[in-house]
Amino acid sequence: MKVLWFSVTPLSLNAKENTGIEGKGWISSLLQIALGIKDLKLVVVYGNQSPFKKETEETDRLKIIPINICRYGKRQIIKDMMTSREVDDFVISESLKIIQENKPDLIHIFGAEWCYGMLASHVTVPVVIHIQGLWSQIRNSLLLPGQSTLFDRFKPELWNHPLGFFARYQYYNLSMERHRREEEILRRNKYFMCRTRWDQSVVRFYNKNARIFHVDEALRQEFIACKDRWQPHAEDKKLVLVTTGACYSIKGPDVVLKTAKLIRENTGYQVEWKWIGGIDEDIKEFEKLTKVKAQEVGLKMMGILNATDMIRELLSSDMYVHTSYSDNSPNAVCEAQYLGMPVIATDTGGVISLFSEQYDKNMMVPMNDPFYLASKIIELHEDDAKAKCLAEDNWAIAHQRHDAERISKQLKDTYLQLCEL
Repeated sequence: MKVLWFSVTPLSLNAKENTGIEGKGWISSLLQIALGIKDLKLVVVYGNQSPFKKETEETDRLKIIPINICRYGKRQIIKDMMTSREVDDFVISESLKIIQENKPDLIHIFGAEWCYGMLASHVTVPVVIHIQGLWSQIRNSLLLPGQSTLFDRFKPELWNHPLGFFARYQYYNLSMERHRREEEILRRNKYFMCRTRWDQSVVRFYNKNARIFHVDEALRQEFIACKDRWQPHAEDKKLVLVTTGACYSIKGPDVVLKTAKLIRENTGYQVEWKWIGGIDEDIKEFEKLTKVKAQEVGLKMMGILNATDMIRELLSSDMYVHTSYSDNSPNAVCEAQYLGMPVIATDTGGVISLFSEQYDKNMMVPMNDPFYLASKIIELHEDDAKAKCLAEDNWAIAHQRHDAERISKQLKDTYLQLCEL
């Protein structure tokens, strides 16, 4: 059986190039699981948007093909700022050539947010779309409290970085085009891989005739191999929190700042809140928005860490806190659960599907509610028995969900069913 993957994330035969924070390595982790399936041959295609041309890589069972799509010249750059149609047309054309050359039995597309999903209208072999996030939810969460337009969102950059302001403003206008394309892809395609009640519900909303297969998310090998496990910490007056991911508006950095300020001003705790994946430059616009300085409330931007260092920082924290406005099944939460950490997370998208039925639902907090979030953080920190219970629960469900053999069976069964259609 030959399966052709289309991935937005660049992949390489060099495993070191496939790692990253917040789940950027999950597709490469799934790739390693897929390569363990007997009689499966994989061809992986990705869009290379860097100015450096990439070449095809190949082994006996795996071929990785880049589509080099970087466009040069002022005219092309300006046109691409206005619409993605020309790039889409080029990618579809190149993809169809690759399909014709490789003659797969099945096409597996990661994400509905890029143009790959349009391929189903051009081919006869089954095409299954693996839902990641959904652009409709992301667009719905672009504006933060206190912002009514995209101009409000980016006006802090207007005087300091005018070119950057217009580039970002235009990019987010382009996102409407992506949103509409994604809706069309959801309506037209027949087969989808989902993993939460949220992504299944949204797919069903757009497409009542869709056939949905459940395939869980693979975690990075460093987490799977980790033998260490979170333990409660003894420092009564110090509160160490951790959040992971790129510091985008949809991840709730404004909520982190406001929550940290509330805890600092209303309790006796010394707060240390580590943001792994964000840098000092990222948090500045949210400091201006909230009028809260990160340094003054104990928020430390850690930058991008490798998996080993990230595990160390997670295990040395009191709990994991996820403040996102928009998510499906964030790897950041899954990785914290896999280490056996107590987790407080916003009840958005498919996040609640990551927790067991008996998990304390009071730890699933509303979006943009720093007051309730602060109260739950203090409550959990002061209740060792609850923290241990939640940690045990997370450990058990994460080790079941992310078991490589289980995911391998889910993937293989899905492929076999699709090839029989």
